[in-house]
Amino acid sequence: MFATLVLSLAALPATFLVWSALSFRSNLIKARAIGLPVLVRYVTPSNLLWMAWGSKLVRLARRLGIATENFDRFYLFGWEGNERYKVYAQLGDAFTLVTPGGNWIYVADPDAVWEALKRPREFGRNLEQLAVLDVYGRSLSTTEGQEWQKHRKITAATFTEKNNEFVWHSSLAQAKGMLEYWMHRAPQPVRSVAEDCKTFTLNVLAAALFSKPYPFEGLEEMQQRRSEPSENSDGAYQYRDSLSRKQTGEAVADFRSYVLNMVEEEKANVENGNTGRRDLVSALVRASLKQRKAGRDMTVTEEEIVSNTFVYGFAGNDTTAITLAHTIVNLAAYPRLKDWIAEEICQCQAVIMEFLRLCHSLGSSSKLTKEATSLTVNGKRYVIPQNTNVQLNFCGLHTNAKIRGESALDWNPARFIEPTNEQIGSSIKSERLRQSPEKKYLPWSWGERVCPGKRFSQVELTATLAVLFREHHVDPVPETSESIADSRKRAQRISMDIQMTLLNEMYKSERVGLRWMLRNALW
Repeated sequence: MFATLVLSLAALPATFLVWSALSFRSNLIKARAIGLPVLVRYVTPSNLLWMAWGSKLVRLARRLGIATENFDRFYLFGWEGNERYKVYAQLGDAFTLVTPGGNWIYVADPDAVWEALKRPREFGRNLEQLAVLDVYGRSLSTTEGQEWQKHRKITAATFTEKNNEFVWHSSLAQAKGMLEYWMHRAPQPVRSVAEDCKTFTLNVLAAALFSKPYPFEGLEEMQQRRSEPSENSDGAYQYRDSLSRKQTGEAVADFRSYVLNMVEEEKANVENGNTGRRDLVSALVRASLKQRKAGRDMTVTEEEIVSNTFVYGFAGNDTTAITLAHTIVNLAAYPRLKDWIAEEICQCQAVIMEFLRLCHSLGSSSKLTKEATSLTVNGKRYVIPQNTNVQLNFCGLHTNAKIRGESALDWNPARFIEPTNEQIGSSIKSERLRQSPEKKYLPWSWGERVCPGKRFSQVELTATLAVLFREHHVDPVPETSESIADSRKRAQRISMDIQMTLLNEMYKSERVGLRWMLRNALW
């Protein structure tokens, strides 16, 4: 009996290898039938073990000098963020990644990306992949068709200019607190920028979602508070802290309880004619009640309000925090931009747009063909089989050398600014924000699936950069026997070194120590 068990266990790896080989061969035949260039990878991107440990093996192989070019470039989790357009320059603006677990088509051709986005019924969302967001039930991010339209209509009512004004003021207050921490209370040099930016966005979200403002606390201050629990902590703090620590079980219970309590409070407020609250939960409740009163079949349940609020928090937290942290490191690496960004708001917006062009935190918009369909790439039509993963790759599209030229991989926010002699009152405005053609620049996606929090994130980031750089600037601190010029080059390299956890972000951003100073101040 024992011997049989041992033999059975020993046979499992061999069985898996045989299955992988046969499956890979079948997928390779299917890929060649499509006709696009083929890129081979012998580990499936969605392999859970590889997602957990694969990137560590790749980086170890790099340090030991034993990584082959293919292994080094294409086996890191989130490799698309580092490759950007380089792989497309070699293979073409679309190719098929062949793996044992299936085929993935990656697209960076602007016309093909545009075509797929305009055909959402054929290139639908990969709901199986998005099911991880169904923590509390279905939501705007995990539905299709009429059910999605219901969620979209209700949730659209939450993102108004009044809410954006609220976000603006919350962001200003949090940014001032974060800057003050970095300058006076944080250990020097500052190596907690990425974590502090996540605290910043969590605080803004707590205000926007729950009408709960909190003073900014840096990483060390937060760690100290957690080690000394206070009776003053409430549900919003518990949600914020548990989410930032990724303690999912604790976060689920705290978040659900807090939101359901808010739902009941807002229902009572509406009955009493008190509709002055501007947070997103209250807006969801009022929008749903309005639909119900009108007798329309577009209402959402309390659980769906919880689920949509969770998605707002999940989608709006790390994406914005990653963008902000990455932008700060880039501005430390490029001193010529520091005075320029302090001049006016449109320069802040240009910096945001340039980050999203070079280092998009999502990387791709993941689609799944509902049936066999076709897609035109560079003027040639290709038939895509049913149930094929199609990655509309923002990292490749935004750095497409055919669009951006030789400077496609250069960090240059000025590319989004154009000169003008527009008369504004008694003065002449010499510059304005240049809008990229929407086929070529899609950081918030496009059409009916455009990110509903687009304006929210733009307001939040612009307000923050305005505070951080209006009267201050940031520099990388040189390591031992390193010049300031060398430290800036190191910051540039680290800012472009991307690895995916849940999203694409800088790998170990704490490798860069930063120092904040008043403008024109000397070390």
